[in-house]
Amino acid sequence: MRRTPRTGPSAADATRQYIDEHPSVREALRDDLVNYTALARRVEAETGVTSEEAVTVAVRRYQRGLATEDPSLQRVRALVRESRLEVHARVAIVRLHDDWDVVDALLALGRRLLDEAGGRRLFEIIIGGRAITVLCEESLLAEIRPAIPAKLLMGTERGLAVLAFRSRPEVAEIPGVLTYMAEALFRSGINCLETVSVHTDSLFVFRDKDAIRAYQVLSTLVPSPAGAPPAH
Repeated sequence: MRRTPRTGPSAADATRQYIDEHPSVREALRDDLVNYTALARRVEAETGVTSEEAVTVAVRRYQRGLATEDPSLQRVRALVRESRLEVHARVAIVRLHDDWDVVDALLALGRRLLDEAGGRRLFEIIIGGRAITVLCEESLLAEIRPAIPAKLLMGTERGLAVLAFRSRPEVAEIPGVLTYMAEALFRSGINCLETVSVHTDSLFVFRDKDAIRAYQVLSTLVPSPAGAPPAH
């Protein structure tokens, strides 16, 4: 009897891919908080796999693998769980050609704006090899743009959101923290415009259309996220 060739991924492959793309499911499996039958039926419904038993076996095998993870990854996860997740909506990015004179002007402007607000406003200057990026609240654009000569301006983008992890100082000594956060976004197919790491702060910048999904993904990495999804 001729067998019909298999088309598409196996139940094990489909299950692994589904869990990899859903960090919240992965975390629930790690904490042993999953109803295997309910998860197997969800995987069947969303992947087209037709064997609940095979999916359940794959889920249990995946969970056993989580129990034997590298201790370094456990350190990363523990640090991220203790971090605070903050949301900044109505953010803009200004990109300009590299010029040290304008950097001096922006630094002076930033000091004044932050002093006036008691340091509670978003204003970051990121200096690259060929360009400078200013990350700020949209409300600051009216004061920032006049400080930038027109010939240096590359572009301005509004309607962005920043998700910021505030972590313990040990974040500077533990490798893989940013990778762990970024991997959760990658698995969910979410594009991040900019990533900035400044001592204990890890900032991720998203377009407005991606911000809610990004918050949903990143908030699964911390037990009790502070803040709320950006308002549209």
